[in-house]
Amino acid sequence: MNFLSKYKYIQWLAAGCLMGIGLKAHAQMITGATLPDSTRGDSTLFTQVDLGLRQEKAWRSTASTYTLDGKDLNRMFTGNLLNTLQGRIPGLTVVTGSGEPGYDSPTMYIRGRSSWNTNQVIILLDGFRVDQNALSALSPNEIASVTLLKDAASLSLYGLEGAGGVISVRTIKGKSMDKNQLVINGRYGIQSPIELPKVMNAYDYTRLYNEALANDGLPEKYPDPTLYQKSGDPYHPNVDWYQELLNPTSNIQDYNLSFRGGNRHARYFVLMDYTNYIGLYKNAQAIDKDFGTNAQYNKLNLRANVEIDLTKNLLVKANISGITEDRKTPAGFTASSLFTNLMRVPAAAFPVKNPNGSWGNSSVYAFNPIELLQQNGIYSAHTRTLQTDFTFRQKLDVLTQGLNLVGGVSFNNQYVGFYQTLFSVPSYEILKGADDQPVLGGDGQPTYKQIGSISQSSNDGGGNHWNRNTTQLGLNYDRGFGLNHYTGMLLAMKKNYSHNGQTYEVHTQGLTGNFTYDYAQKYILNVSAAYMGSADFQKGHRYGLFPSIGLGWVMSSEPFMQNSKAVDFLKLRASYGTTGSINEDYRFLYRQNAVGASGWIFGSNNAGKGGMTEGPFANPDATWEQKTILNLGVDVRLFKHLEATIDLFDEHQSGIYEVASADVPAFAGFNLPFTNSGVVDNTGLEAVITYRNQDHDFKYFVSGSFAYARNKIKEKSEDAEPFDYLYDKGYPINQTRGLLFDGYYGQDDFDAEGNLKQGLAVSSYGQLHPGDLKFKDLDGNGVINKYDMKPIGYTDIPEITLGFNLGFTYKHFDFDAFLQGVMNRSVTLLGAAYDYTHPFAGNNNITEFSKNYWTPETAATATSPRLSTLQNPNNDQMADYWMRNGNFLKLRSLELGYTFSVKKWLRGLEGIRVFASGTNLFTWDKLADLEAENVSMGYPLTKVVSFGFNVKF
Repeated sequence: MNFLSKYKYIQWLAAGCLMGIGLKAHAQMITGATLPDSTRGDSTLFTQVDLGLRQEKAWRSTASTYTLDGKDLNRMFTGNLLNTLQGRIPGLTVVTGSGEPGYDSPTMYIRGRSSWNTNQVIILLDGFRVDQNALSALSPNEIASVTLLKDAASLSLYGLEGAGGVISVRTIKGKSMDKNQLVINGRYGIQSPIELPKVMNAYDYTRLYNEALANDGLPEKYPDPTLYQKSGDPYHPNVDWYQELLNPTSNIQDYNLSFRGGNRHARYFVLMDYTNYIGLYKNAQAIDKDFGTNAQYNKLNLRANVEIDLTKNLLVKANISGITEDRKTPAGFTASSLFTNLMRVPAAAFPVKNPNGSWGNSSVYAFNPIELLQQNGIYSAHTRTLQTDFTFRQKLDVLTQGLNLVGGVSFNNQYVGFYQTLFSVPSYEILKGADDQPVLGGDGQPTYKQIGSISQSSNDGGGNHWNRNTTQLGLNYDRGFGLNHYTGMLLAMKKNYSHNGQTYEVHTQGLTGNFTYDYAQKYILNVSAAYMGSADFQKGHRYGLFPSIGLGWVMSSEPFMQNSKAVDFLKLRASYGTTGSINEDYRFLYRQNAVGASGWIFGSNNAGKGGMTEGPFANPDATWEQKTILNLGVDVRLFKHLEATIDLFDEHQSGIYEVASADVPAFAGFNLPFTNSGVVDNTGLEAVITYRNQDHDFKYFVSGSFAYARNKIKEKSEDAEPFDYLYDKGYPINQTRGLLFDGYYGQDDFDAEGNLKQGLAVSSYGQLHPGDLKFKDLDGNGVINKYDMKPIGYTDIPEITLGFNLGFTYKHFDFDAFLQGVMNRSVTLLGAAYDYTHPFAGNNNITEFSKNYWTPETAATATSPRLSTLQNPNNDQMADYWMRNGNFLKLRSLELGYTFSVKKWLRGLEGIRVFASGTNLFTWDKLADLEAENVSMGYPLTKVVSFGFNVKF
């Protein structure tokens, strides 16, 4: 592969691993071999690695995985479980989209991207697939571990579903103990926005708006901007809309109660958890005391996990979880639209309320944020989720020792119901004259123009329900013969997923199996495969085989390393194999479908009549996307305190869905089919290093992680272009292309009539003026156009993710801090941040971004274009001027706790711990006035300071 050809040392590592397997021919190196005694106390080597469908001892595993202890999920205080994973698992990228309560679910990528389509991350809960939103709602207090599966040795078992990677979550189970355990946890947090847009006050707005009008050759609008310096003048208002709409802080709280216990016959774990998450909206209790429009998220989790040994050979398990979620938001608009318009409305536009007590407004903006928040109504969404699975294990030692019959079923159902009550009341604009003073009526009072009217409506939006069911049955085997040890698994499974009954249904089924052999606890062979099919494809193309092989060499078990004082454990491993991806956006491509269309035009009004038309041509050979993965890794422990894991990977994803490229005129009457023709390569490196030690009562650790992934498009259908840099091929997925900034046009660039002087490249995007952005003419044709756009910056998905964790315990105190950083990431100030960076045009507000705008006097130091109230297509083009460094470093969590000695306080009381913690407390980035993690004008991301307690009986 290309990756191996670039890095010779990886070839040496692979050769060394394979040579190690061959060394077993030397009898003197294998006789009586065991793992070194120095590793016996290390639980991480002898615990089971969760591979979703199977378990494997860590020292024997050839797969690339990472397991996070469930206790670490409580370090961050957030309403969404997935956000607690940010930066903690190398290879997993978690992108937060919003801070809105109940709508803060992130997007996840494992080892970056290897397809421009959706490579869905598969989520397993106790071995069965669930949807992301179901996992998001789980409580951290019911999670035992989260394991990331990343390479072919761990993913080939998932066949058609594994290309996006797998997150396997295990919930807490009961265990045999002398007495049952009761745990009570509580936590109360205060959250506040990390960053809010900084808009200018009314005086600066009116003063600069007049200047923009002058630049456009238009008369001024505000004769005396100093009138807007006064506070409390309803005719010349100076409204801080963010202060009026938002509280500086709001609350988040969580309380839970759990029971755990059992004996050798039965074990159980039961949990009840309640979460309440309040939004930042202010004055949201307006219509009556029972009606509030503040954003709110309430969640109740119930779980019961039970396992029973019905006989000495038969074990049955039941895991049952019920979740209720209630979300409430202001009606009639999304949080994104509310905050976007909040920023657009200038401080000088109108007062919150007029002198006569009516709601203020204007014909230009027609959007009073406070009125809409208080008077527009309420939207409610009610989600009910039931997750159940039942499994069994029947020992078949009567046939052969170590053989088991295993099976299980899982039923996952979710229902979401909606209800909306809409109100509308009129608002009023104070009419003004050319002197910017109110127009008085015959009674000497200001005159008003009504905007809107009184109305009320309600809408029971009905609901949607989803069902995901799995049935599986098979055998597993685990037995040793002297120095030889064998494990194996063969599992048949069938999966069904439906939306609203028969509206949307997906069927997959197949066989999956694994065989692992180790010799003398040194040489490991792992073979896995899945034979899986999907109803999405035509008969004859529905099934595929997805094999993998893994090799491992526990070098530290060799006699020549037995006496090493430095190396306690050393394992080399390699894996290679395939997995696949079914994209649910591209189903039944083998069938010719009819799609809705605007229809043919009839009559004299040139209007179309809706109807049906032929969709894209069918492709009977359509199949899944396939990913091939090579992974090379090293696991090492040195000096009994230092542990490290390093992985190098090379992924090759082929058969990516795309439309064959060709210019087809509309009169042709057909659309080209989807084909499996795209190819993407993705390569990278991951490393985790941890140091642990103890000095009397002081126990501490330091851990750092590094993950790097870069993809490149190798094949993609594209129209012909005159220059190579215009093709997507050869660049990362979603590579931004833009013009190259070359300063600002100056007055010397124009003649007396305002025309661009000869010799300067003209813009194909409209008329130019002094103070506009100037771009480089890359092709030298004298015209700035799309052919001058080249790749700029990185994508918004970081190539590098860093994690740094340190902690200690000293007597009764404990401390933990975690920082996350991302690098090789770019963000654009167009798109979601457009209104923030483009003053006045389209009735936009003006922000601190434009405070150093271009004028003839500031031409040498200006950092933003000239002011104008008109649209300027030239300045709106994507360019490196609008790109920013999106790297950041965040203090994700900080926690300090104290545990009391309480055994003498109350009989049965085992411990009380109190703690203070912070989430997202500090951010270091290169962006001024914007949040680098989420550059948007939507609901802001928040930081949290919280206090809590743990009581154990």
